[in-house]
Amino acid sequence: MKMSQYLREGKSENYQDAEAKGLLKAGAAAQLLSKKFNEKITAKELEPFSTEWHHAGIFKSGHSLKGKRVHFFSAADLEKITLEKIMANRTKAAAKAAPDTSKVQGWFPQYFRMTDPVSRRTFNKPFIGIYQGPAHKAPKGFKALSEEAFARAEQQRGRELKPGQEPSF
Repeated sequence: MKMSQYLREGKSENYQDAEAKGLLKAGAAAQLLSKKFNEKITAKELEPFSTEWHHAGIFKSGHSLKGKRVHFFSAADLEKITLEKIMANRTKAAAKAAPDTSKVQGWFPQYFRMTDPVSRRTFNKPFIGIYQGPAHKAPKGFKALSEEAFARAEQQRGRELKPGQEPSF
């Protein structure tokens, strides 16, 4: 299949074959199971039980294109899915740990892209960066500091770090 034809139709050949076999899409399967169990079930909740998926078009995400996935189910697949399994997945998804929102302060190595004027090569150069905010958003390489050490670190913000050097605050 040519790319232009795929973009026009929005369905891969495997997707079309799955439709021809009479497989149900996740949305239709969710509707059937909702009626069967008398409980609202979404197509997203059924994705872990899917044994087959195919690309169905593309969409723009930020500055790039991403492929859309459609999950398919056979009648035999639907018989294997129980309400207990769906509820177990729901509780597992709900039990994900909440982010650590406690306030932290400290420093981290902050890298800036530099260009050597002679050779025109680019390289990353480390500098002292300061972070103050929630713990779950702390940058990579973050090291917490006490109040007085943080005050000294703020005075050295933006200072160049030598390779392998740890600043002393």
